[in-house]
Amino acid sequence: MRGTSFKAMNETRPIRVLLVDDHLLVRVGLAGVLARTGRCEVVAEAATGAEAVQQFLTHRPDVTLLDRRLPDFPGEKVVARLREVDPEARVIMLSIDEGEDDVHHALQAGARGYLAKSVSGAELLAAIEAVSAGKVYVAENLRRRLDRRQRRPNLTRRELEVLQHIVEGHSNKEIASALGLSEVTVKVHVGRVLQKLEVDDRTQAATTAIARGIVHLE
Repeated sequence: MRGTSFKAMNETRPIRVLLVDDHLLVRVGLAGVLARTGRCEVVAEAATGAEAVQQFLTHRPDVTLLDRRLPDFPGEKVVARLREVDPEARVIMLSIDEGEDDVHHALQAGARGYLAKSVSGAELLAAIEAVSAGKVYVAENLRRRLDRRQRRPNLTRRELEVLQHIVEGHSNKEIASALGLSEVTVKVHVGRVLQKLEVDDRTQAATTAIARGIVHLE
């Protein structure tokens, strides 16, 4: 080993990856893509958030590819848990959810990258290499949406509750009953929601909330 620099050794060593997705075929596909790059080694797989934490502690991967929708815990909770056990944990969220709020919440939880599941193999490798090197990587189209989100006013906790009810198709009277508010107060909140979302009516508010990832329909 004498005369071999640490940098040279690090450049030749594969990036060790943990795959977390509850669908076996997705994991098989990802493993195949990563194997063909010649730059990554899948050291472990997990189908749930709990398994992800266990496998992370066992294998200490360089990068974890994490599905945002797992059967036991949301992806953000898994990221936060991994960062608790290892503040240097480098996680890339891989998801079908492409709304700006989805990206925002993932990064807030501690993810270092965010990609749509439709990502190409080349961009997947680029993201893994960037995050492994300590950088943050967000796909260009998602980054533009995230930038737009930063320029909009945030909804308050109460406004988010009202918006959730709007998405579920509830009337002002029903929302007032559910939240213990007067209909007049609910009407004020609805107006503020429409204004902040820059939409004209409740239908547009619902479709916009879903598209941006502010509210999810289960």
